[in-house]
Amino acid sequence: MIDESFYHAPGAPVNSDRDYLVRATALDGHVRAFAIRTTDTVNEALRIHKTSPVATAALGRFITGSLMLAENMKGDDDNQTTIIKSDGPMKGMTCVCDSKGHARAYPIVADVESTYHKPGKLNVGEAVGKGMLTVIRDIGLREPYVGSVELMTGEIAEDFTYYLASSEQTPSVVALGVQMDGNGVRNAGGLIVQLMPGATEEDIDYIEKRANGGFPDITFLMDEGFNPEKIIDMFLGDPKVCFLSGSEVSYKCNCSEEKMSRGLATLSKADLEELANDPKGIDIECHFCDKKYHFTSEDVKKILLK
Repeated sequence: MIDESFYHAPGAPVNSDRDYLVRATALDGHVRAFAIRTTDTVNEALRIHKTSPVATAALGRFITGSLMLAENMKGDDDNQTTIIKSDGPMKGMTCVCDSKGHARAYPIVADVESTYHKPGKLNVGEAVGKGMLTVIRDIGLREPYVGSVELMTGEIAEDFTYYLASSEQTPSVVALGVQMDGNGVRNAGGLIVQLMPGATEEDIDYIEKRANGGFPDITFLMDEGFNPEKIIDMFLGDPKVCFLSGSEVSYKCNCSEEKMSRGLATLSKADLEELANDPKGIDIECHFCDKKYHFTSEDVKKILLK
């Protein structure tokens, strides 16, 4: 009989139907792994941005990968911004993650035509196109860390793999998936497996064989009832795998009227004076959550006086 308590990382929610991330080590500490469920998070992005199926898949993979990249941020004010700028129909995407597992994101173009590699397999690479992936990580140092690489395929997982190898010198296996049905996002999640300093040639060969051995799609495993812990366990195949911790993730925007007001204050004096003389005032919409903020001409005048 399987001991289900084994498949529960400390700190992970008891209800595995919630979105959460798990951290683990294996192979005598030579390998670390992260797995994540982001179904509700990606569904919220779909609800806000009304993305077409292929744009939902692209944005969902992008949010999922970004959250796993941001998993080691600890400070209250730490944040990570991942940006894709590309020549495909979507034009690009931006995702901001904080140290509490919150993500907010938006595509430049949300409604693009969906094409397929084969029936049921969305062609995300065609929707994204060629371009650049940039990661900006602000963790309280004098200058934020900035890493940038060319997109390899636009399929997102391969692009994060290349980024980790090139900019962070961390050989990694990255798997990301978003599965759609008639109600929206049925499953979304991901897996990152990384070789640590001290990994042996045997460790490297073992991980390469696991990665190239026909490992099932993440969303297939989720549809079969696999939680993040079970996905890690299945990939690594190490009876001594150690689940270190788990933490919930979610879609959450931190916009506010005060922040929008500060944004207005960055406009030139001439622009602010023009807005102050407009009796209609101005409406500002948040890119990340589509919430609208209205500033009257009197509000703008107060900003001018500051």
